[in-house]
Amino acid sequence: MAKCSICNSRKGKRKCKVNETFICSLCCGQTRNIAKCEGCSFFKNANQSRNYRKVPFYETNQMSDSMELQDISNTIESILCGFELNCEELFNDKTAIGLLELFFDKYYFKDLELNFGTTAEKEQFNEMVAIVEQDLSSIPEEQRIKVMASIYRSIQRRTNGGREYLQFAQQYVGARIASGARALTT
Repeated sequence: MAKCSICNSRKGKRKCKVNETFICSLCCGQTRNIAKCEGCSFFKNANQSRNYRKVPFYETNQMSDSMELQDISNTIESILCGFELNCEELFNDKTAIGLLELFFDKYYFKDLELNFGTTAEKEQFNEMVAIVEQDLSSIPEEQRIKVMASIYRSIQRRTNGGREYLQFAQQYVGARIASGARALTT
């Protein structure tokens, strides 16, 4: 087997789609990007394999012992509940999880570009960010992320694929109705 055409130190076991030579897995991983490597069997978009459960979060007891953390959580959950009320059947626990993942993509993973599934998702995300930046501007970003990650985990624990978490949150938090709130469609 030939040596890697990039580093010339390891065996080249993967045929590179870009330069049509064999390269090692380390060089493959270090040089790949979406523009050149999309469609290659070795290329995986980071968002497809991203483990959002590894985002730092507050434990349940930390959340319950801190009124400050609960206030942050209430703000975020009221935003999600507002979307549920405004969008009726189009917004569910899975949609809420998707918005939180987009938030993690932007603020925790520091993605420069976000991939929105629908125009409605983009509008909801932008509205959520605007409300968070307005209402929680004095809260450090790291703390917002950890509270959102706690909510993310709570949604995953409570949902059965429908709106179980959002209905639960509606009972305790209710919806924050934004001044320009409107029903968003896909």
